[in-house]
Amino acid sequence: MDATVSRIKSLDILRGAAIIGVITVHIMFGLGRGVDGVYGGFNVAELAYAALPMFMVITGYLYKSGKDFRTNVKHRVVPLVVTLVVATVVLTCSMYVYMWLLGYDLSQYDLLSNVLEIIIGKGCFKDIGAVGFSAGLVLAPYDISAGFYYLQILAVGLIIFYAIADSVLDDWKHCVITILSLMGITGLYLATINVQLPFSAQIGPVVAAFLLTGALLRKYNVAEYIENGYREKKYWLIFACLIVLSVICIVLIPSGTNIYNSRFGEYGGWSVFTYLLLSISCGIVLMYISAFIIRVPVVSDIFRFAGVNSIVLFTLHMFVAKLIAAPFTTIGTDYWITIDSIPMRFALLIVTLAIVFAFIAFMNRTSEEIDDSEVEDYIPTYSRLQ
Repeated sequence: MDATVSRIKSLDILRGAAIIGVITVHIMFGLGRGVDGVYGGFNVAELAYAALPMFMVITGYLYKSGKDFRTNVKHRVVPLVVTLVVATVVLTCSMYVYMWLLGYDLSQYDLLSNVLEIIIGKGCFKDIGAVGFSAGLVLAPYDISAGFYYLQILAVGLIIFYAIADSVLDDWKHCVITILSLMGITGLYLATINVQLPFSAQIGPVVAAFLLTGALLRKYNVAEYIENGYREKKYWLIFACLIVLSVICIVLIPSGTNIYNSRFGEYGGWSVFTYLLLSISCGIVLMYISAFIIRVPVVSDIFRFAGVNSIVLFTLHMFVAKLIAAPFTTIGTDYWITIDSIPMRFALLIVTLAIVFAFIAFMNRTSEEIDDSEVEDYIPTYSRLQ
């Protein structure tokens, strides 16, 4: 495997499209009465869950071999956990003060306990799937942690991935067996013990499996081929076959995915295997589509910008959305934000994205004085954490 991996435009575009899709689902279908994501009889929230594995696959694809476990953890996992802790403390406390200034009665909530529960994970040591269980509760009106569980499971998955990656990637058969074994570990755990762990660690092996899948795809330069192989007939034949496979998977594999509650489908814990098949087949189709988008001006630039800065978008979007909405609607704990009007949700989505994009552009501009060698160590929450 190559020691260095340059940025691949289609992967940045795919990651950008995925993060914008996740934010869209959070704001358009997860804020009002349809908090469970069900709209018009279709669980729109599952679109977000289908996008999540591609973040992991892309992270695995950009893996650089040759570094020892301790170095990888120090430079990747530690900054990720620091990002989770700092974002939780700063943004939650800021939102607490903001809502207090707006006149919200927050006396019944424990800010410190809420912050600790967000960092460690909601619903720890409770039976997954029991009545009233949810690892995605809105703890308080000032809770801005929608989707923060992804940072937790990514940290756990990276630790597992770094421990085994170099020892299995040299042989694709060993790699495939390891991927299936990791999925099986989570499947067995959910089928037997089925208790929510801190950092949602029971999902860690699944994340590591997707990371390994990405690293395996990198070994065969799949993304580079998808970007540049369009002149070959077999390129289009593979694309057509993948579309057919994806449609078959979507039609035949039962839905019901809810990752933050460790639910991967209708087959209990063993649904992790059908989820792997569905996510990878659809994910590679999305890689093709992202390669096509490269040739579309403006759209490709927007998605690529979002992809390079996906962690920042991910951590800030709910904070910004609540900043905008709190003066105009009552923020409670039944939903992230109660807005019944779809046009108003769409307006909130656009304004939220515009504000976060502007903030990122401002931060990028202020960092231009830092030379290139310093930038790589200075901004771990940008490309290095993706």
